Amino acid sequence: MKRWGWLALLGAGIAAILGIRKWGCQRSGVFTVEVDTVRRRTLKPFITETAVIRPVVEVPISPDVSGEVVQIYVKEGDTVKAGQLLFTIRPDNYRTALLQMQAGLEEAKAQYAAAQASLIQQRSAFVQESLSYERARRLYEGRALSDAEWDAARLRFQIAHAQLLSAENSVKAAFHRIRSMEANLSRAQIDYQRTSVYASMNGVVTRLMVRTGQRVVGVGQMAGTESIRIADLSRFLVEMQVSENDVVRLHVGDSAAIEVQAYPELKLRGYVQQIGYSSGKVTQNEAASAITGEQVSTYLVRIAIDTAGYNARKYPLRPEMSALVRVFYEKRENVLTVPLQAIVLRQGQEVVYEVVNGYALERKVRSSFADEQFVEIEGDIKEGAQIISGPYELLQERLADSMRVDIRHKS
Repeated sequence: MKRWGWLALLGAGIAAILGIRKWGCQRSGVFTVEVDTVRRRTLKPFITETAVIRPVVEVPISPDVSGEVVQIYVKEGDTVKAGQLLFTIRPDNYRTALLQMQAGLEEAKAQYAAAQASLIQQRSAFVQESLSYERARRLYEGRALSDAEWDAARLRFQIAHAQLLSAENSVKAAFHRIRSMEANLSRAQIDYQRTSVYASMNGVVTRLMVRTGQRVVGVGQMAGTESIRIADLSRFLVEMQVSENDVVRLHVGDSAAIEVQAYPELKLRGYVQQIGYSSGKVTQNEAASAITGEQVSTYLVRIAIDTAGYNARKYPLRPEMSALVRVFYEKRENVLTVPLQAIVLRQGQEVVYEVVNGYALERKVRSSFADEQFVEIEGDIKEGAQIISGPYELLQERLADSMRVDIRHKS
């Protein structure tokens, strides 16, 4: 019996507590509410997006020739200078090709010399045949040479002339063959030199994507194998994808506030540097939603970070760090505002509740620009009016037009 008595007493106590709490919110049909005043303020509306930190200058390094990586001279985090050796590709095949081109060039030079010697010989033969031709012509004109002999002399002259032209063309061909072999040798020398890959700028190695023994593809074949990334870590920007509904509000030069996830206490400033004009790639899910008309495109926006006063030693930024960015796209001065939580939806219409003589009267409004706390409104409400701003549950679910309310005064 004692046990049941204690349970009954406990139940009565809980009921009393719940009754007191309900009475605190609604006493004799009167709701206790929090109020604020409709007043004019200056708003700085903004959009908020997650973003990724990237260096302003980041260069991917890919080899110009294909082959097996035999030696790597740097590691991630190393500081390098322009022209510093990064890694080498096995040069054996390229050295062999270079030797072949050198031998081919020497052969072409020998062929050119032989062609020149042949040309000299053909010139001499042509001179001799020219003299014989002139003697035969004079004899034939003097009726001292038969037609058959004259035809034979003339034919020998024509053959000698043709052979001379052929020798001259052979010399030209041999000369151009030398030029071609010289170009091939130059290309072979360049390919051989390119088996050593060098840094193209001063910076820090932020990514090392190859290992010793790995085969890489040169940029002369498709896109090439990205092997190393070098970045200038003295200047950074943030990149974010902004929806089509928000990107139209942004302008180059708009100010931005940047919070780096790795350093909650670090607050950076920036400005919009670039706004993309083409949307990102459409994924399969996006393509499916496009059929139903629900696709929302996003656009790349770059924010330059103002590093003035930034302590790089205390807060070292790294590529790919996450950040939260607020971009302030407009300044609204002297506009009528209410707290964000004061606006609720009733049958699809935005309304606020004005307190008049102890009653909550519904006023239709239309909201527009907003900042973190307040929103600009237009509608059936005047400056200085007292509107209900809480409690949240009461505003969202229970409050209706012409209900009696009691203002909770802040202590």
